[in-house]
Amino acid sequence: MNTKQVKTIVVDDESRIRRGIERLVQSCSDEFEIVGSFPSGIECLNNYHQGELEFDLLITDIKMPGMDGLDLIKELKNFVSFEAVVISGFNDFKYLQTAIREGAVDYMVKPIIRDDFREQLQRVKEKIQHKRAEAARLEEMDSELNFVKQSQLLNEFVRGLDRDLSELEWTRDFPLGNYFLLNISKDDTSAINPEHVSISVENVIMDFLKQNYTNTNCPFWLWKGEGSCFWVLLQNKDNEENLAYSLAKKLQSKIRSNTHQSNTIAVSEMFQDLTLLPSVRDNLHSLLQFRLIYGENQVYSFSSIERNNKVIKNDSKGLEVIINKILQSLERFQMDGVTHDLLRQFLKDLEKLNSPQEIERNIQLLTVQVVNYLLKYSYKKDEIPLIHEALHLTKRAANFQSLRRNLIDWMQKVFSSLDQINKKELADPVKISKQWILDNLGENITIEKIAREIPMNPTYFCEFFKNQTGETVLDFVTKTRIEKAKELLLTTDLKIYDISEKVGYSDTKYFSKLFKKYFGEVPSKYKEKSKYS
Repeated sequence: MNTKQVKTIVVDDESRIRRGIERLVQSCSDEFEIVGSFPSGIECLNNYHQGELEFDLLITDIKMPGMDGLDLIKELKNFVSFEAVVISGFNDFKYLQTAIREGAVDYMVKPIIRDDFREQLQRVKEKIQHKRAEAARLEEMDSELNFVKQSQLLNEFVRGLDRDLSELEWTRDFPLGNYFLLNISKDDTSAINPEHVSISVENVIMDFLKQNYTNTNCPFWLWKGEGSCFWVLLQNKDNEENLAYSLAKKLQSKIRSNTHQSNTIAVSEMFQDLTLLPSVRDNLHSLLQFRLIYGENQVYSFSSIERNNKVIKNDSKGLEVIINKILQSLERFQMDGVTHDLLRQFLKDLEKLNSPQEIERNIQLLTVQVVNYLLKYSYKKDEIPLIHEALHLTKRAANFQSLRRNLIDWMQKVFSSLDQINKKELADPVKISKQWILDNLGENITIEKIAREIPMNPTYFCEFFKNQTGETVLDFVTKTRIEKAKELLLTTDLKIYDISEKVGYSDTKYFSKLFKKYFGEVPSKYKEKSKYS
């Protein structure tokens, strides 16, 4: 079926005339399609309300029993935009005035002259096509404006710190689904004018995504970060884990060939909840640190780091077995004598190596895998500097004894971090998080703060919370705050702005809007009605 066809319905209580009109319409051109034919205005209206009718043009008789054509036009105009042609056997100027007032394109008197009818339908078709083109243009403009607005919000969110969940209601306007975040960072920012870099790289990224991503029917958002870096948020409707990584590889190659600049791209794991963006951002910053080990002009993800670790393992001789045992003990939270014995054995065997390069490579093998484990399964932002510290363990050591102390101190920080997880491992994360939220309704609440109390990786915590409760953390926080506000409204004499602040909303107007969304009335009216209920 031609999607550009003018979908037409015909309404006339005389079946012979109705069929004649249908034939006339179909004889005009294949650009018209009859999608409905009704003997009365009431039957036509009922079909529309049942959701069975989509149309562009209504051709209707005026005089019909039950509901005349003019009333039908008036009623349908309350719900849908369309063009209308009215037909009558009465050549009455008053009918013509009423028909035009109700939005009819033309008024035709029976008997219908075939050539006049065709000319009229041609004018109708052109008008409908013009309206379609204008609607498409406006939709495109709205889409572009929405893209700019959402990109600005994402930019502010990724730059900001400790944004309360009450300020993140706008994330609900984004389509549901899986997301990836990309950070595109220039490797050497000292050689080229930053303004020139910004313009050229941004254009390359935008052109590449329009050509390679929009055809997947998935939206993307692009914005400039601090310095010479860019952020890209990709929606992934098909749940493809490798989609973003393969796309990033092509994008990096495109930037390199078009700008002759070296860029490293960090790719996040897939996530659903956009309130997690600060945590995802921190993970990408951490991933970028790995270029100090594996080099610049790369695409890094947690999966690619694991693949690189396997390559190092295959080339390393002697110590990888001990490293694997250390990692296994960490995964079982065995920060006891076993792990410390393994670390001592690792250092003892390390000292036997003759090559400084071999020593450094094995330390990198251990520290990179430990940091990778922490980033995936722990929660603390304090762990991010551990990467940078690990990379400089050998460089800061004057001798092997110094290196030994540095590595032991570094591992002790790892043990301390994991010990916090171990202490609360058997506790109920949902119960702990809900109680903390209840105790801090008036404070600044973020995903990271809640996850720190459990403790748990923020991304995993959000997934776990939703799987266990059926709602997102944002849903629960908002609902709990509004429920508490209702309680204070009905049991105290506090002013609206005082209640708003007590439940974590600094903007009273925004609080009132949310309250009305939940309870159907703004707080003041809700309280007034409750007095008489």
